[in-house]
Amino acid sequence: MNIKTILCGAVTAAILTGCSESFLDTDNLTSKDSSNFPANVNDANEIITGIYRPVMGDCDAPQNNPLFIAELMSDERLGAAGKDDAVAQAIANYKKTNDNFYSGFWSRMYQGIYRCNYLLSVDDIIDWDGDTDSHDRIMGEAYFMRAYYYFDLLRFFENVPMPLTPEPINLPQAPVDEAYGQIAADLKKAIELLPALPHASLNGVGTDGHATRWAAEALLARVYLFYSGVYGKSDIVLPEDGGTIGKTNVVAYLEDCISKSGHDLTPQFGDLWAFSAAGDYWLNKEQGYSWLGDCAGWLGWRLNDGEERTPGYRDNPEVVFAIKHAWGQQYYARNLSVLFFSPRYQDADNPNSDGDGWGGVYPFGTGWGGGTVTPNIYNTWPSSDPRKKASILNVDDPAEGMTYHDNGGHQVEDTHLFNKKYIAINVHSNEVTSKDSQNGPGAIALYWYLYPGIHASDNDYMSCNFMDEFAIRFADVLLMHSELTGNADGMNRVRARVGLEPLPYSAENIENERRWELAFEGLRFFDLKRWGKLDVVDQHRSNIDCMCDGTTRNITISMRPETKGWLPIPDDEIRKSEGVLVQNPGWSTSEGNYTSPY
Repeated sequence: MNIKTILCGAVTAAILTGCSESFLDTDNLTSKDSSNFPANVNDANEIITGIYRPVMGDCDAPQNNPLFIAELMSDERLGAAGKDDAVAQAIANYKKTNDNFYSGFWSRMYQGIYRCNYLLSVDDIIDWDGDTDSHDRIMGEAYFMRAYYYFDLLRFFENVPMPLTPEPINLPQAPVDEAYGQIAADLKKAIELLPALPHASLNGVGTDGHATRWAAEALLARVYLFYSGVYGKSDIVLPEDGGTIGKTNVVAYLEDCISKSGHDLTPQFGDLWAFSAAGDYWLNKEQGYSWLGDCAGWLGWRLNDGEERTPGYRDNPEVVFAIKHAWGQQYYARNLSVLFFSPRYQDADNPNSDGDGWGGVYPFGTGWGGGTVTPNIYNTWPSSDPRKKASILNVDDPAEGMTYHDNGGHQVEDTHLFNKKYIAINVHSNEVTSKDSQNGPGAIALYWYLYPGIHASDNDYMSCNFMDEFAIRFADVLLMHSELTGNADGMNRVRARVGLEPLPYSAENIENERRWELAFEGLRFFDLKRWGKLDVVDQHRSNIDCMCDGTTRNITISMRPETKGWLPIPDDEIRKSEGVLVQNPGWSTSEGNYTSPY
């Protein structure tokens, strides 16, 4: 789908998809079009729901998922998965399996942009009925999300068209400086419009997947660091004589977020990740980890053995902006990164056994085995850092007590190392019945069981992973502040949370701290790019001994330097633009085609 097609979509098809069930139950939806919709605040809120829908992703394919793409192109992951999963391996090798490899990702970003453009274009015709608070919040969220979608496009593709209205126009790729100027202007506008209220008083906004002033300030800092690092510019020039945004401005925004947002680090690093919900897991017992939950507003959730936490409002103070997912048979609802990153087919040998089947890698679940972790990060990460064992699963570590099966589903590039942040989770419960679990009464339930009232059919491991993706954490806010100011306070605040001694500020120390704190969260690849260190991708993924389809193999996975780390624009987009769009270097029709060695 090219831009002209997206922009020409009917309002009901392009905007309303993903709106709430109550809205879909209203009468005569087919009569809603741009002549009568949106009419009021309720309508505008429905469009906002649709605006957030594309960020969840149609993630039935890895190449549609920005987290998965960024992780596989970093030095911390291999492509892995099964021998026939050429898509994952192609991403990791900076190659493609067809000329429209990333068309789903491209189209999804522009769908979100169209919806933002449409809502912003009808601001003047909506009857806000004097509700300026709702107006400012809704429009602020629209500006934030337009910037969010464009930033994803720019940091993956670099040169993209930048429509700012819903009208169909065949635009050329925007100059990079102008593109970042528009993103910064949108975020500045979002900061001005969104309420400057402490996080707690927003009742979970941010962790419920909606943008806040604090998220806009943090994203602007991320944008500035990437732009200034990659392009060597000290200022972002805003459009239409809007001035500039430089380091001083960005630092002020971060300090506003740090001092006024109410966001904070969680008491313990492990409390962030869903594995800490399994109270009988050795690491949780050793470190005292206890899951804070990732869904704001739930009344409670089960612990192991059926115990429920006290009902009441739940929220995670560290999450500045979350990408939400939900249980369901629809691929768009689930967090399929979790499925991609989990140990491959560990139920294959004996799915009814609590010892060898689902329980073999307890409390972690089974999945597709993509994105195995490179030995380099495991071997260079100091063992004195508690984040290491809270972030990386080494199935050969005796402390884990794993019964791990090699060659599950013809697994390749298996290092026996997996991430613990985005991975399928199981919990034991005496309340589980044979209806709830493939393992029978008292055995293992999947992640959905943590939430009362949600019951997945037959414990289907592909339907039950709906953990939030933490797009922006407060730890990153502190680390960005240290990097921009050269002041170690933020960095050492992050270190103190895990009991590590303070360090003086240096480029090496901040780079290491970002690597350890933010590992496997989709940021490492972009950090390497802005630091001019993409060469370490090859250094850290060379000469690796791993299991490939049942045999030991030595592999090296390389990026192609001619791409400079940018992705190919889908060929159909170039063709439909009638040559207006130009392909990125290293991605002509025949370049970069992937041939599997497996």
